[in-house]
Amino acid sequence: MTRSTTPVLTAILALACVLPSAAQQAAGAKPAAASSAVVEAEWNFLKAAGQDKENDVLELVLPQLEDWLVRNPENGDSAEAQLLKADLHMKLGAYKFALVDLLKHFQAYPQAASSEGARTLFADILAKKADKKLRPVLEAASAAPETPGVELNISSMLEKLSPQAGDAYYEPLTAEYRAFFNRFPEYAGNDILRLALADLHRQKTEYLAARLAYEKMIQLHPASPLLARAKLSLGGTLADNLKEYDKAIEVYQDIAASFPGTDEAWAAYGRLPVLAEKQKKYGLAVEIYEKIIALYPDKDEAYNSYKAEARVLREELNKSPEAIVVLNRLADKYKGEKAIAALWLAAEIYRKDLKEAEGEVQMYDRIVAEYEADPAAPKALYAAAEVYDKAKDTEKAREYYQKILETYPDNPLSKKAEKRISAIISGK
Repeated sequence: MTRSTTPVLTAILALACVLPSAAQQAAGAKPAAASSAVVEAEWNFLKAAGQDKENDVLELVLPQLEDWLVRNPENGDSAEAQLLKADLHMKLGAYKFALVDLLKHFQAYPQAASSEGARTLFADILAKKADKKLRPVLEAASAAPETPGVELNISSMLEKLSPQAGDAYYEPLTAEYRAFFNRFPEYAGNDILRLALADLHRQKTEYLAARLAYEKMIQLHPASPLLARAKLSLGGTLADNLKEYDKAIEVYQDIAASFPGTDEAWAAYGRLPVLAEKQKKYGLAVEIYEKIIALYPDKDEAYNSYKAEARVLREELNKSPEAIVVLNRLADKYKGEKAIAALWLAAEIYRKDLKEAEGEVQMYDRIVAEYEADPAAPKALYAAAEVYDKAKDTEKAREYYQKILETYPDNPLSKKAEKRISAIISGK
């Protein structure tokens, strides 16, 4: 239905054309400072217009009120204006914005005359509109600030509220982050807030916004102690959410190089080889596995890196001899079951990939020499004997079968070895 333009609405539209917007200011426009008389006159106008009964009018008043607050955050009427902003949001059905407006009022203007009205409105909205699960969180955020610093109070509220209520209050919170950065661009804790905002975007699955927020934090705060964490989160967003694997690899490589010895570097090394293999950058994967082995020799991941490197060399790069070298290095470092498994695999590579009987037997000999008391030793002797048996070298085959009889007479393989010796003697 067409609504006729009221005098109040006409005046608001005219005022909107003259006054600079918060967006213009955020973009860098610097209007001339208004006189106190103009500031007061505008506030009186907005205050009166904010009492209108028509939603169309209130929808036009609200952004102008927000602009006025951006320009005059410390004016004597700012606390009342913040309360009016919450009231307008509530009248327009945006109760979440209203609650965040009121939380900001508590932190920015704790001693204002409008505080009692703000508390009353907050309690009413909380009881009637807020999700029951989030009420304790919102109530905690409404506590009176402990310091007189407005920047610290508001930033603490945003930082604490974002992870707990970020999903439900995403839009009003992100709006308050923008307002904070515009008002306090030099605040010392902005690196913490920018990281919190990026985390909030990611929590809300707004992954492109998260990526840009992480990148902005990194660029604006290159000396921040949170830089490594921000880069790690950026890498995770690129790899896990945006599927931009090559960019993620670059970020993780940067972390590993720039923050050696840190938990973030260790986490980056954990991601890098998997991503490198995913992108078929197998040479890079091998390099990373070698770095993990060198930098973290006592971690379980070093053992896994030996195995993974051998696998990549063999299966992806067709470098079986290099794979065998890695497996022997593994056997040098890790004794017992791990070493034996590596030597068995090396023997398999000699047999299947390289067709080198001599190298295969060398692996069996090493198992026997280093693990004589292990059940793997008689199996290795028997495997070596079979290699020579198949090669028709009966003398060497008989030698290995005989070692089983002499060294492991009670092992089940002794009977099989005895039969094979008898067959060799009989020429069968």
